[in-house]
Amino acid sequence: MRQFNISVIGLSGTEKDRGQVGVGKSCLCNRFMRPMADDYFIDHISVLSQSDFSGRIVNNDHFLYWGEVRKTTDEGVEYNFNIIEQTEFMDDSTFQAFKVGKMDPYLKRCTATKVFSAEKLMYICKNQLGIEKEYEQKVMPDGRLSIDGFVVVFDVSPVPNRSVEKQVEFVQNAIANILKNKKPLVLVTTKNDDAYELYVREAEKISQRKDYKSTVQLIETSAHESINIDLAFLMLAQMIDKVKNRVKIISYQESAKSRKELLDIRSEAVTRLIRNQITDYHILWSQGSKMLSQFREWNEFLNIFGHEAGQKLFRRHMKKLRDDHLNKKLHQYLDKFALALEYLLPDIGALNISDDDAWECARNYLQNHIEFEQYFFECPQATWTELLDMDEAEDEARIPFDVLETNEAETVFRNYLNSVQQDKKKIGWKQQFKMLLEESGFVTPGKQLSEVRVLFMGRECFEALSEHDCQQIYDIHQDEIIEKSKQNFVELLLEHAQYFLQFKNVDIITQEDVRQITDVIQEDSRYKMLDRLDQERRVLLVQHLRFIHCPIRDHCPFFNNCVDNLIEELLSDKSAANHKTVGGGSVGGWKTTGNGSERTLNLLIVGSEHLASDLLNDIRICTGSKGEYIYEKQTYYLNYRIANGDMEAFKAIDVYSSGLICVYSNQQSFETLKDNLERTLLCNLELEDKFENLPIVLVYQPQDLKENEVEYLRSEGMRLSEMLHCDFIDHTQNHQKYVYDILNIVILSLKLSEMKSYEPYPSANHTDLRILVCIYCGDQYDIENIVQPLLAESTLVKANEHCIIVDVFIGDAKRRVEFILSSYHGTNQYRDELIHGYIYIYSAKRRSSLANLNILAAQNANIPLQLVAVTESGGVNAFFNNEICQFLITEGNALADRYKGSFMTFSADQYVKFAFYNPFLKTAWDNKYEVENLHVEESITLDSGEGTLENSVNQMPRPPPRHESYMLSNTLGTDGSGSENYEMLPTRSLNSLNEERDISLDEIYDDNNEKPKHLHQNCTESDSCASSTERRVRQQNAYYKANKKAATTKKNKKKKVAIPVQTPRVPPFGAYVSPPEIPLHYQRMAAVAAAGEKKKAEAGVVPEFMKSDKSPEYSMVPELTAAGIFGAENLPEYNMNAKCMKDFEKLEKRRIKEEAARLRKLQEKEKEQEKKLKRKLKQNAKGLTETTEAQFGKLMITSDKDEIPIFLIKCVEFIEKEGLDSEGIYRVPGSRAHVDMLFQRFEEDTNTVIDVLDIPVNAVATALKDFFSKRLPPLFSKDIIKELEEIAGSRGVGSSKLNVEVKTDRSCRLIALKSLLQKLPPINFAILKYIFQHFVHVSDNSKLNSMDSKNLAICWWPTLIPIDFTDMGHFEQLRPYLEDIVQTMIDQFPYLFCGKDAFVMV
Repeated sequence: MRQFNISVIGLSGTEKDRGQVGVGKSCLCNRFMRPMADDYFIDHISVLSQSDFSGRIVNNDHFLYWGEVRKTTDEGVEYNFNIIEQTEFMDDSTFQAFKVGKMDPYLKRCTATKVFSAEKLMYICKNQLGIEKEYEQKVMPDGRLSIDGFVVVFDVSPVPNRSVEKQVEFVQNAIANILKNKKPLVLVTTKNDDAYELYVREAEKISQRKDYKSTVQLIETSAHESINIDLAFLMLAQMIDKVKNRVKIISYQESAKSRKELLDIRSEAVTRLIRNQITDYHILWSQGSKMLSQFREWNEFLNIFGHEAGQKLFRRHMKKLRDDHLNKKLHQYLDKFALALEYLLPDIGALNISDDDAWECARNYLQNHIEFEQYFFECPQATWTELLDMDEAEDEARIPFDVLETNEAETVFRNYLNSVQQDKKKIGWKQQFKMLLEESGFVTPGKQLSEVRVLFMGRECFEALSEHDCQQIYDIHQDEIIEKSKQNFVELLLEHAQYFLQFKNVDIITQEDVRQITDVIQEDSRYKMLDRLDQERRVLLVQHLRFIHCPIRDHCPFFNNCVDNLIEELLSDKSAANHKTVGGGSVGGWKTTGNGSERTLNLLIVGSEHLASDLLNDIRICTGSKGEYIYEKQTYYLNYRIANGDMEAFKAIDVYSSGLICVYSNQQSFETLKDNLERTLLCNLELEDKFENLPIVLVYQPQDLKENEVEYLRSEGMRLSEMLHCDFIDHTQNHQKYVYDILNIVILSLKLSEMKSYEPYPSANHTDLRILVCIYCGDQYDIENIVQPLLAESTLVKANEHCIIVDVFIGDAKRRVEFILSSYHGTNQYRDELIHGYIYIYSAKRRSSLANLNILAAQNANIPLQLVAVTESGGVNAFFNNEICQFLITEGNALADRYKGSFMTFSADQYVKFAFYNPFLKTAWDNKYEVENLHVEESITLDSGEGTLENSVNQMPRPPPRHESYMLSNTLGTDGSGSENYEMLPTRSLNSLNEERDISLDEIYDDNNEKPKHLHQNCTESDSCASSTERRVRQQNAYYKANKKAATTKKNKKKKVAIPVQTPRVPPFGAYVSPPEIPLHYQRMAAVAAAGEKKKAEAGVVPEFMKSDKSPEYSMVPELTAAGIFGAENLPEYNMNAKCMKDFEKLEKRRIKEEAARLRKLQEKEKEQEKKLKRKLKQNAKGLTETTEAQFGKLMITSDKDEIPIFLIKCVEFIEKEGLDSEGIYRVPGSRAHVDMLFQRFEEDTNTVIDVLDIPVNAVATALKDFFSKRLPPLFSKDIIKELEEIAGSRGVGSSKLNVEVKTDRSCRLIALKSLLQKLPPINFAILKYIFQHFVHVSDNSKLNSMDSKNLAICWWPTLIPIDFTDMGHFEQLRPYLEDIVQTMIDQFPYLFCGKDAFVMV
C-alpha cells in the first residue's frame, strides 16, 4: 500500500488579501478525510487567540494536520493519505498573521516540500481547540512529513473584497514553484455549486497554459455537495505513482447529476422505510431512530445526509401522521354529526332563522337540546385535537362539541340544510305529480308515460323532477291502478256468480263459452279498463274459471286473505293465548311464558281520588321494578292497569284480566264504587260474562276519618264483599303485608279456576247442535270483530282448526253447540255432514258478497238460516246515507224472508254479545228433529238409488290438481270449430318438477278405457267434485216422505277432462297492446234474454245475470232491485213486444252478414300477407340449407315439400312404421356398427331405403339422436336456452326477468313458452315441430313401448337442449327443469306448435 503526503494550498491571509471568506481549503480537506455528513463542518475560522494558536492542534504553525485516511480506486488499488493544509492564522487581537521566528511569505511556505512540527495533533473542527482531550488525539507521524504532491485550490464562487486577478496570480505563482520543485499537482476548483462562469473559465485557462505542458489537471469539486472530492486526491495519487490508466475526470455537471440521483434513491428508500415502520405519531425520535437503525437504508441515508436530516425527515413524517389521524377522526366526527343532525334537527324550520346566522343558531339549538349529551360532550380544559394527542377521546363515541367550530362542520351543516330544503321541494313535487296522475282521467292501466307526457308538460312538478323520478312515480301509480283494476275485474266476475254457476260441473269449456262470457261482461267499465292488458285479463278469467270448477283454498282469488286462512290464524292465536282446548290447555286468568314456570298476572286496579295510584305504588314497592312475585316457588310477572271508579273503568275488563282490585277510602268513594259494581254486575248485560271466574278483591284504605266512620265503612265494605262473593282486606288491620294478601288471593282464586278447567271435558263429538258460520272472502271488515261474540265465551273449547264448541243455555237447559267457521267456497266439504243451521255473514257494501250468498242459501233452503249484514260504522245512518248499503240490506232481508230465515245487521266496529245469536240457536234447536230426519232420509235415498261405491258422495274422485298436463284425446272426426274434447292425462308439466313419479295410463284407465279409476277416494277441504246441481236434486228428493220411491235413473259419471280455452293473441310480456282495429259487436241483451227464456222453457233452468257500469266505493257491482237479484225481470228495458222483436232480429241478421263480409275481406288480406312472408322465409331457409349442406353433407338435403332434412324424415317414417310397439325405443341403444353404416349409406345416396338395409329399429333411433346431437346445428341458441330455464322456473322468481305472476301461474308460463318458440328461425321451428309430432305419436303408444312423454323427455332433453355443465351439482340442479321443458312441449304440442286451444285447468 502506497503512502502519500498531500499538501492542500490556496489563497490565504488577511481579509484584505483573501476576501471575506476563504477559498474552501478546510472544507475540501474535511470532506475528503471525514465524508460522513455528521463529521462534516462548514465553519473553519482562521482567526485564533494566542492560546489556541499555541495549543497542540495548531502548535504555533501556519498549517494543519488533518490526519491519515485510506482510499480505494475503482480498480481496487488502495492508497494511504496524510493531509496537510497550508494556511495563515490571524491573531484575534491584531488581525495580523502570527509571527513565528523567521517566517517566509505564505507563497513560499505553502509550496515547501517538507513540514516540521513536533507533537502536533490532528485537527478535526474548531470546537476542538482548547478541549483537545474530548476529541480523538492523533499525533503527526515523526513530527515531520515530506510532501509528495499538491492540491492547488481555486475558488470559482464570487466573494466580496476578492478580485479574480489576485487569486489567478497566486495560483500561477504557486504552480510555478511546485513545478520548479518537480512535484505533481492538481488544480481543484471549489464551491462549484455556487460557481461564477467567468471564474470557471479563468481556471480552465490556467490549466491549459502551454508552459505547463498538460501537467496540470483541472478537477471541479464541491465540498458541500460532496462532488469529485475523492477524484481530485486519487488523481494526484496516480500522478505521483505514475499510473498510466488513471481515473477518468468527470465534469461537475455529470457528477452532480449522478449525485442527485443517488440522493433521491436514498431519500425515497428511507421515506418508504419510515412510512412502513413508523405508524404511530406518538413515537419519539429516540425510539424511532433506534427502530430504524436496524435497516441498511436508514444507515446509508445518515451517512449521506446526517442525523439532522434524518431527524428532520422523521419529524415531517410524524407531522403528516398526526394530521392524517386528526383528519380521519374529524371526518368520523363529521359523519356522526351528519347523522345527529338528521335525528336532532329533522325539521329545519324549527330554527326560524335566516341563512346568515343559521349556523350559529343551529349550534345553540343543539347545545340546548334535551338529548345533547347523547351525541356530544364538552371539555373546556383541552381542545379536541389535544384530547386526541393525549388519547383521551379514543374510546369516546360522542362528538367533542368544539368540533363544530371548524369550517368543515359548518360545511356539513350547510350541505344538510340544502339537502333538507331540496328534499322538501322534491317530496312536494313528487306528491303533486302523484296527485296529478290520480286526478288525470287519461292515465289508464297499461299506458306508457310517453303516451301521456304531453298532458303534464309545463307543470312545475313534472318539469322539476328528473326523468328517473317521473318514471318511478308513474310506475308506482301504474302498479296501483293495475292492481285496483284487477281487483275490480275479479269483483266483476264474482258478481256474476249466478251466471258462472253453469260452468261449475262442465267438463269442457269451448271457445264459444269463453266468447259468451265475454259478451256478458265486455260492456262493463271494469272489463274495458284492462283493454291494454288483455293477457292479464285472460289470466284472471282463466283463474276464476279454475276457482269455479275447483273452489279450494289455493284457488281462492284472495290468496292469503282467504277466510279459511284467517280463521285458522285467529283460532290458533286465541287458543295459544287464553282459551281452553279439548283435553286441557291454558286458562284465561294468566298467560304462561315460554319456559312454563313463569306466568303473567294482568291486574286492573279501580279507585277514585288517586287511590288506585297509591295502591299501585305499594305493589311496586313489594314486587320490585321488574314486577316479580314468587308464591310457592312459582314466579309471577305482574302487569297493571289503572282506572277511575266509574262505569267506563269496568269496560276495560276483558278475557285477559286476571284480577279486579277495587279500593275505597271514604264515604263518597265507597258509594261510587258500590253503585258502579251493583249496576255492572246486576244490571248491565254487556259485562256480566266478563266477571265469570274473575277474582275480585275489595280494599279499604281509610284516610282522615273519625273512628265511628272507620268502623261504619269497614262493616259496609264487608257486607258488600259478602254480596259479591269476593274477598275484603282492611289496610289498617294488616298494614305491613296487605299487598301480599291481595296477590295471594288473586293467585289462589285463579288456581281454583284452573283446577276446575282441568276436569275431564266431554268429547267434542258429542254436541247438541252443529252450526256452520259462512264468511265471504274479501269482505272489507275485520273477521276478528265478527267472530268475537263466539270467541269471547268463557266456555269456549277449540275442537280443531275451524271448529269451536260453546256451552250455552237454549231455553231452560244448557246445550253444547259446535260452531264451524268457514268461507263460502269452503262449505262444500261439509255438504254431506249433518248441519243444523247456517249463519251467512255478508258485507252490506259489496254486491258480490250477496250474490254468492244467494247461491249458497238456495242450496240449503230447508235448513234454518240466519243472514247477518255487516255495515260500516254508523249503524242506521249507514242504511239511509248509502244507496248500495240500503239496497243490499233490503235484498238480504227479502232473501231471508224467501227462505224463511232470520235477518240481522250490526256495525263492523260494534261490540256484540253472544246473545246476539240466541234467537237463531233457539230456532235451530226447535227444528233439530226435522233437520236430522231429512239428513237420514237423504242418506237412505242416495244409498237406495245410487248406492254403488263409485257413485257415493264420499267416494267421488278429487278434482284434478293444477299441475297436471292435458293433451288431445282424439283428433278424428272433429269439425274444426275449436270445441273438441280434450282428455286429461296425469303427466308432469311445468308446475310438478318435484314429483317422485308419474302415473301411467294403465293406472288411470281400465282395459276397455271407458272410465277412469278412482285415484283419490276422499274429498278434502273444499273440493267440489260432486255437482252442486245433482246435490240440490238429491236434497229435494230427500225432503219428501221416507216411503217415496227414489229416482231409478242411474247417472253415468263423466270423465274428468280439461277445459280448453282459446289462446289469447298477446305480444311478449311488457309490450304495448293496442286496441283492436275492428271492435267486436256482440249480441244485445234482448237476444240473451230471449235465449234464456228458451232455455227456461226447455230445461227449467235460467242463467241469471246482469251488468252495470256503476262503481261503489269498494267494488263495481251491478244494480239490483227488490224484485230479484239476478232475474231477467230486472231488465224492463228489454221487454219488447213481438213485432219489435222481429224487426230487431232482422236488423241483427243484416248486421251479422255485413260483419261477416268485412271479416272475410280482412282474412283474405291476412292470407296474402302470410304468403308473402312465407316466400321470404323460404328464400332465407334456402340459403341456410345450402350452408348446412356444405357443412354436414347430404344428410341435410331437404325434402321437396318443406325444409325438413331427408335423413330426419326417413328415420321418423321408419320408426313410426316399425318401432312404435318396440319397448324402450330411444332408451335402448342400437349397435354402433349399424348406426355408422346408416350414416354412410345416406352420405352416398340420399334416396337410400332403410327397409332394405336390414337395420334394427333401435339402431335407427340411435342414429336419429346422433343426427341431432352431432350433425345438426343446435336448434336452440344460448339466449333461448336461458329463457327456457326462466320459464321452467330453474332460476327462481327473484332472479328471473319474467313477471312473478307469469312464473307462478301455469297458463302464463305456457303462453310465454309459445311466444319463445315463435322466436325461433323458421327452419328450426319446422324441424322442432316435426320431431315433437313424432314424440306425440310415440307417447300415444306408450302402453306398447313404455315410452310416455316423461320417459321421452328424459332420453331427449340432453340432445335437444345442449348445455355445458360445469360440475355434477350444476347438472343435477338443471336436469329436472330441462326434462320438464321437453315433456311439456310433448304434452302441449297442439297448442305450442299447431295453434290449437290451450289446455288450461280452470
